[in-house]
Amino acid sequence: MFLYPFTAVVGMERAKRSLLLHAVDPRIGGTLLLGHRGCAKSTLARGFAALLPTLQSRPAPFVEVPLGVSEDRLLGAVHGESLVRTGAWISQAGLLEMADGGVLYIDEINLLPDSVSDLLLDSAASGVHRQERDGLSQTHRSQYILIGTMNPEEGDLRPQLSDRFAHGIQISGSFSAEERVEIGRRRLAFEDDPEAFQQAWAAPTALLNEQLQNARKRLLEVKVAEVLRFDLAKRAHEEGLEGMRAELAVLRTARAAAALRGSDAASQEDMEEAWRLCLGHRSTAGASAPPGPPSAPASRPPPSPSARKPDCSTEGKPGSAAPSTPTAAPLKGLTPKAAHPTPIPLLSMQKPRILSLPEPVFGGRHQTASMKVTSRFKTCRLSVGPVLWQASLLQSVKQGWKPGASGWSWVRNSTQPVRRLWALLDASRSTGAAAFLEQARGILAGIALQAKRVSLLLIHDHKISWLLRNSTAGGAFERLANLPNAAGGSPIAEAVRNLSRAVGAGRATRRDTVCLFSDGLPTLRQGETAAQAGAGIRAALRRLGRNSPVMPQWICPPLGRGAAAWLEKVTAGTNCGVVQIPLK
Repeated sequence: MFLYPFTAVVGMERAKRSLLLHAVDPRIGGTLLLGHRGCAKSTLARGFAALLPTLQSRPAPFVEVPLGVSEDRLLGAVHGESLVRTGAWISQAGLLEMADGGVLYIDEINLLPDSVSDLLLDSAASGVHRQERDGLSQTHRSQYILIGTMNPEEGDLRPQLSDRFAHGIQISGSFSAEERVEIGRRRLAFEDDPEAFQQAWAAPTALLNEQLQNARKRLLEVKVAEVLRFDLAKRAHEEGLEGMRAELAVLRTARAAAALRGSDAASQEDMEEAWRLCLGHRSTAGASAPPGPPSAPASRPPPSPSARKPDCSTEGKPGSAAPSTPTAAPLKGLTPKAAHPTPIPLLSMQKPRILSLPEPVFGGRHQTASMKVTSRFKTCRLSVGPVLWQASLLQSVKQGWKPGASGWSWVRNSTQPVRRLWALLDASRSTGAAAFLEQARGILAGIALQAKRVSLLLIHDHKISWLLRNSTAGGAFERLANLPNAAGGSPIAEAVRNLSRAVGAGRATRRDTVCLFSDGLPTLRQGETAAQAGAGIRAALRRLGRNSPVMPQWICPPLGRGAAAWLEKVTAGTNCGVVQIPLK
């Protein structure tokens, strides 16, 4: 297999520099590459592995961890086929053990399940993988260079895992016209004839390898002056960095930089470069703390009647409601109007408020499924849950099973998935005028505290954007607290469709919570009638109900008769519950 040469990659100089320093000193701590899709992050990582020293005349391993990896595949487990055939209790190497001496690469690491990312923490820091599972007790060396990539728009990375990376590199996809031309030329040349392309870049690659070998030999001889060490400690204290991991990464990086340029002493420039590389993804104490109420919160004047978006009115008698069936009468006479152009500033966010929502029902932790017939010559695979081999063996022996025979009973682990929150927050001007948005932020923060991961879609200033994707509850509180105002109109139907697609693509489970915070007053597009707007919202809610295994909850303020009738018609037959919250 031909790999795209590291030296042929165009641009991304800082990312290249970080990886080269890791090639000099693999103990620096790993690189996190942050950027959009299509920035050649994966190509760069694979080419980098070819620059590492060979192990017993074999190339350094490059092990990629897929997002759907199981704990057995990552940590190692009992070889199931040998156990079923002969009863032999043989260990099967995991990805952490296989990556020893090379690169452990995780694409979209921020989307990795929390249960799997937890398992990476110890081995990434200690370089030792301890296997204590399925009756196996073993210790393996697992010293690898951890390279992770992520798109920040698709979710944050847990602070515990982010801190394990020594370097954080922001990769911009904005190449110049000349760079784009050169990227296209080189990529086509590689795809047309990979072998010839590698030969064309063999000389620069050999020169770089020689430079790296000399730097590795010189590394332990590099000295760091005491004055530089004290300057580093003082700066870290002023920045409010937690722990010593960042400082140690700076020292190792500066030492590797000096060795790479052929010096036996780290310079001030080396320290500055190391500082920039090591703080690219870290938050200081001031930036990481959730913002609290300001000392003098700004007061908001009461909205004038003309500033509010008027309630929707219905034909017929006041207070009359349409039937709550899917065949409800057409939406007629509803007149939501455009929002006032002036934004409404928000008061400081109060503490999270707990709102009880219906709890999903889920099953127990373990299930047993028997197989009457198993193949003696093929590995049996289960479609649900990893196999608990020790429990399966005991269960099979109790039922009279002997090695090599059929009738094996499988015991699989059906641990519950992580609880997630999928939410839509309408921050249009009408929600701010009714003082609903300020209440909704606190309630939404309270619901987020009960979830492990949060995805929050925002309507603000006529636009729809993801405020958070697969983030933490702390991140949700910070983003909600920093929401400056309520502005613009409400393209509710389009926003609900976006939320529905995300819930479907994310494979929401019965442990998840799906909710919408809105007063239900949409802004009409040019030429659109109120009936058409209501029908569009209703169709989007039906799709959301099909994609969500739990009932979505529409959370709204107390509504007038006209608005209440409007929302009842919109949610008719959509499997969406409506919860009205009182305003304080």
